[in-house]
Amino acid sequence: MSPPAPPAAAASVPGAPAADHAFPDVERFLRHEFEARALAAALGRGVIDRLARSAATIAALAAETGLAPERLALLLGLLASGGVIAAAPDGTLALTPAFRAVLPCRDLLEAKLAFLDLVSDDLRRLFPAFIDDPERFLEQARTFELFRYDRCLVATPENCAATRPWVAYTTCLTRYEAGPILDRLDLGAHRRLLDLGGNSGEFAARACARAPWLSATVVDLPVVCALGRDNLANRAEAARVAFRPADMLRDRLPEGHDLVVFKSVLHDWPPREAADLVARAAAAVAPGGRLVVAERGPMPFGTRPVDYASAANLVFAPFFRDAAFYLEAFRRAGLVAVTAGTIDLDMPFHLVQGRKTGEPA
Repeated sequence: MSPPAPPAAAASVPGAPAADHAFPDVERFLRHEFEARALAAALGRGVIDRLARSAATIAALAAETGLAPERLALLLGLLASGGVIAAAPDGTLALTPAFRAVLPCRDLLEAKLAFLDLVSDDLRRLFPAFIDDPERFLEQARTFELFRYDRCLVATPENCAATRPWVAYTTCLTRYEAGPILDRLDLGAHRRLLDLGGNSGEFAARACARAPWLSATVVDLPVVCALGRDNLANRAEAARVAFRPADMLRDRLPEGHDLVVFKSVLHDWPPREAADLVARAAAAVAPGGRLVVAERGPMPFGTRPVDYASAANLVFAPFFRDAAFYLEAFRRAGLVAVTAGTIDLDMPFHLVQGRKTGEPA
């Protein structure tokens, strides 16, 4: 059976504001380190789970969590300072409405808390190198020991185990970033998606979930593709998402796709290689098709505070680029109708789009 045909008119238009998939504001509860650490402790010790069911007294919480009342009071004080809990008129403690609103995104909260614990330690220990000796910072920071792409070339149990933590983290981010990005793409105009550096297939699967007529190919390194198949194993979209292990800079890219996407990929590459990848992707786009880059832009210094939550992006700040870089790469690759927009997620994202000349098949 062939997939359903796309609608006659697309449900979303490039550049249109996101209406259905706002990015959850979990950062408001991660702005201050000790309040964030208290939240991590409360999640781990069952305090948040208990308060999610109903308000409770300190005595009841102490009895149910096994924490001494005086130590629990310290933890609860930090949670109150962070806006996670508040006292009710009857003296019980309850989750605030603002925190309840993001609690369904617990996976994102916990992923960010764990990553912040890692990167904040690197920035504290190695801050002078972060500023003036980037090679030493890259060599000594545990953050970049986590993102070891050399372990992704051969799918052994050891390499999969070493790679799984960072793939899980980036998958969790994409779970929430994909919606606002897809809101701005005209999926109704496309039938085949090529997700270059598509990681666990999360973005491709979410695109396919929105567009029953769409099929997708994910290109990434062999270990990442193996983990991606695991990620999609029990999801309906798995039947429409194929994984193609490859080296994007050297191997021939799959052809015949009318929508090609780089999502949070090109900042990993030096300028020359990033521009080469854009050119290779543009060559692979089917005539009349579209290339899209969704990438974090430069840190918004001077317009937002650089707080504890910012550390998760600050550690990568030297690699984020202005939109002008991608616009020039698109034009050099021969794409037309090139546009750039901004999506405000946990920080500003570029959304750069361009069309390949020619008539669709």
